[in-house]
Amino acid sequence: MNMNFDVSKVFQERLASSLGLDKYRYIMEQVRTTNVTVDSDFQRKFNGFYLVRRNEAWRKAFYEYFESVKNSTPTFADIITYLYECTGNIEPSFSSKMLATILPEKPIWDRYVVQNLDMHLTGATQEEKLKNAIALYDDMEKWYADFVETGKGKECISEFDRVLPDYKGISAIKKIDCILWSIR
Repeated sequence: MNMNFDVSKVFQERLASSLGLDKYRYIMEQVRTTNVTVDSDFQRKFNGFYLVRRNEAWRKAFYEYFESVKNSTPTFADIITYLYECTGNIEPSFSSKMLATILPEKPIWDRYVVQNLDMHLTGATQEEKLKNAIALYDDMEKWYADFVETGKGKECISEFDRVLPDYKGISAIKKIDCILWSIR
């Protein structure tokens, strides 16, 4: 057996794989060049990476809207409100995932991230939950903006770049998101 291999490369590839960074890179490279409404390969990878487990009608509405706004600068409020009006569901996680795919400097609302930030979606009615989700996402954006400027935020980004040099090009927010997502 040839024992000439790069140990740090082996570990980088395993860590990148466990974080799904190759799938993430594919999504980010393809989103601008493909029609996400009809590209089943893109949808399959997006659904797999972001654990989209919704019915066909929901996915059709999601991807049609995604395609219609991907070359603009939608807000979290725009996306979550559209999905609520279309499906009747409050979808902060999937709204943020669409947004962060279009605008990589935006954070992702993930249950582990929300848990680590000690945020809770409340509301007695769907309308209250929608309003509160928009406010919580604003708080999340502010938290990330503040955190990247702290010593710990800079350490997270620096260490990410050191350990995963092939992925230096992803946004600072995504790097921190990967770390928060990994703390369960």
